[in-house]
Amino acid sequence: MPFIRKSTPTKIHKAKLQRKPTGEQGNYNSAWAKMSRSYRRANPLCECCLIRGIMTDITPGDYKGCVDHMIPITRGGSMYNLSNLLALCKECHDYKSTEEGKGIPPVSIYMDSDGKMAPRDKTEVIAWLSKVIAERARERARKEGNDGGEVETRRFLDDRVVPSPRV
Repeated sequence: MPFIRKSTPTKIHKAKLQRKPTGEQGNYNSAWAKMSRSYRRANPLCECCLIRGIMTDITPGDYKGCVDHMIPITRGGSMYNLSNLLALCKECHDYKSTEEGKGIPPVSIYMDSDGKMAPRDKTEVIAWLSKVIAERARERARKEGNDGGEVETRRFLDDRVVPSPRV
């Protein structure tokens, strides 16, 4: 019987296997993936868009959205505390991530049983984020020369675009 040699990993492959995750990569594991999926099933719409009257689907599957930590883990936020989680669409998540570079949201926080930070009231964070997004939209409209004559649109679960009433 002929001897079939097992393939040996290349040097590059070995390096990838032995590499330790850096920064936030080390925090996200299979337990987090399960929790994220179950949270998005329980909260299938972007929580920030919902407050603004827009229904944006973020159910698990394609990268439509994510579960975000209101207080980032790198700044002492709680990893698995449900009160520190927020279901966001990609657009809202990008706005929030940009603002996080400037500091933690200006909301009241508390220490959970693990000694990690979590927001005291989720609605404060959502209100802050909605305000940030509205300010950004006004800035973008000013830059594009939109004097308010154009009608904003809403996104629905089936991707229809429907004019929304001006507020």
